[in-house]
Amino acid sequence: MTEKREHHELRTLSKRYARAHRIPQHRALDLIAGRLGFPSWTRLVTAGKNGWTCSGNEMLELEEFIILAPPSATFLRADPEIASRRAKILEKADVGVIGRHAYRIHDFLGDIIVAGDGWSLRVPENPSAMPIAESYSDTDTPVHDPAFLKAALQLAKGWADQVKAQTATDWPRRSTKPDQDGVVRHPLWGDEASVWFCMHCDAKITGHQVADNLWHCPGCGASPLDIYDHAFWCDDGGKSLSPVKPPTDDGASDTEVKIVDGRLKLDLTEEKIEFLIRLALIDEASNISEKQAALLAEIDVDFELGISIALEADLWPEDKDPVQAMEVAKLVGLEVVDLAIMWSDVPFAWPSLGEVAEDAVTYTQMMLDAYRQHGGVSPKKSED
Repeated sequence: MTEKREHHELRTLSKRYARAHRIPQHRALDLIAGRLGFPSWTRLVTAGKNGWTCSGNEMLELEEFIILAPPSATFLRADPEIASRRAKILEKADVGVIGRHAYRIHDFLGDIIVAGDGWSLRVPENPSAMPIAESYSDTDTPVHDPAFLKAALQLAKGWADQVKAQTATDWPRRSTKPDQDGVVRHPLWGDEASVWFCMHCDAKITGHQVADNLWHCPGCGASPLDIYDHAFWCDDGGKSLSPVKPPTDDGASDTEVKIVDGRLKLDLTEEKIEFLIRLALIDEASNISEKQAALLAEIDVDFELGISIALEADLWPEDKDPVQAMEVAKLVGLEVVDLAIMWSDVPFAWPSLGEVAEDAVTYTQMMLDAYRQHGGVSPKKSED
């Protein structure tokens, strides 16, 4: 390898690393020189002029160090041999053990998730968002162990740093490094400005703030899709909007995690109970008329007084009790305290047609035919 070509490849690697980690390229050059045993890039260049060359193994190790940062698009365009090595590196990293607890770690739409038996830890894509640990078991899970949680968080944040590096590498350099006036380029739209606006929370954000937070709103955490260089939804273009107010950390640290119970919980609201009662009425209906009555039933749910049901007299038999609805009410801890009949304007004439029709199609045909026989207007056909 000639000196010129060798330096060119090292500079290319440094540029990739600088973009991934959003640092000046000269710092990346010095970092690469340091990994090769030199105090600075200048010393490396001088040594090269005096005959030093980078060995094949050193170049491979350096590529493996740098190549963890590029995004999938860069990865797919890379040299097949390099791509294969990177795949092996990442393959080894997706499963492991923390203490005696096995885990699997993966990237889901930018979020990093470490999960095991009965637990998970999520580090959100938004850099300013707090990680969330969830427990899915009645018994104690390792997320309640501070030492375990610290180790899992360190692992997840290491992967998160890689994902951020991948994103930064894939974006234009100007999207993560503001110029001297604070102007940055939107990574998706390509617009450039020093002041940005969040459509989600109506915040005004500086170029430095949005770039440092990887184009998530520092206030509400909205994604880059909600960040614009002008507030087109405001009459004054956003001039009246206030600067972003990042959430106060209240002493939060880099190791703080929100621990929640991730088990599924049923919140039996009045609306959900009403839905279950109506479902029971429909299930108990023996013909189309009764199904119409179930759909039109007036159901009132009161956690203190119980459940009241009113059924249409022309559609539901007066002597038929809604047994299933009563059983469902008991299952949710309530009681049907009032059964009533009501008289209202049913949707269609001849309610008794539903008692002889076998299905909805047959009923509809019978109902339309009856209307036509009595001079009714048939349904309007949609225009092409």
